[in-house]
Amino acid sequence: MGCCDPDAPKIYKLNVGGVMVGLAGVEQAFLDVKSLDLAGQKAAEKLLEIVERKNYIPESAEREYKIALLAEYKNFIARSK
Repeated sequence: MGCCDPDAPKIYKLNVGGVMVGLAGVEQAFLDVKSLDLAGQKAAEKLLEIVERKNYIPESAEREYKIALLAEYKNFIARSK
């Protein structure tokens, strides 16, 4: 028997304003936003909205999170082509 719960949410490491943070639900947020065919600021806002459901994000840091999530989302899209 393994040590870890296979159903546990995967923690995604993301550089937010120079600080590495661990967030749950990021990959699913990427898939959701991709299915909505959003880009730019609309994609960043939706990514933050989805990620906030499972993570605490200080209001004062929302801008940095949007920037980091959008940059990582663009990498995700490039890798999935």
